Amino acid sequence: MSTTKILGGALLVAALTAGQAVAADLWIHVKVDGHGTKDERVSINMPLSMVRNLSGMVSDDDHHHGRMRIHDHDYDVSDLRRAWREIERGPDANFITVKDPSSDVKIAKRGDYLEMRAVNREGKREEVEARVPLPVVSALLSGDGDEINLDAALDELARHGQGELLTVHGDDETVRIWIDHESEGR
Repeated sequence: MSTTKILGGALLVAALTAGQAVAADLWIHVKVDGHGTKDERVSINMPLSMVRNLSGMVSDDDHHHGRMRIHDHDYDVSDLRRAWREIERGPDANFITVKDPSSDVKIAKRGDYLEMRAVNREGKREEVEARVPLPVVSALLSGDGDEINLDAALDELARHGQGELLTVHGDDETVRIWIDHESEGR
């Protein structure tokens, strides 16, 4: 066997092992802290590799035949893919901005992230901030036909590494979802 083949094989094994080690070292955390009368606390800490392995347990009935329900509207995955290609290729920009007396919503592309911010002022106040790496969204929409690809999205999230994903500040509770190298959420 030639030195080139041995070196190539060793590099391939090292790359695959490094990807698995990164996923094994990363943890996803979900923390919910209740306020006021809802004095509840929930803390979920799971290795990202475990989430990836558990994603296969989602039944076919939960896939909804390639359609996703968003705010009482059905969107076809192929429509989402077309819209996403335009956003991904486009410049950094605010794509959606809605301001009215009861709420503000903004969806933007900033650098390598899709950023979403929503503020609800009607009834109980709530602020939602999400920051998702662009390659994770691309991977999610990389499925065939009318399928989304959750496994590819989780793999890409592992490659991306640490960071905040979602924060919700409300009158009743605070919710935070993030990824880091710690087994216990801070």
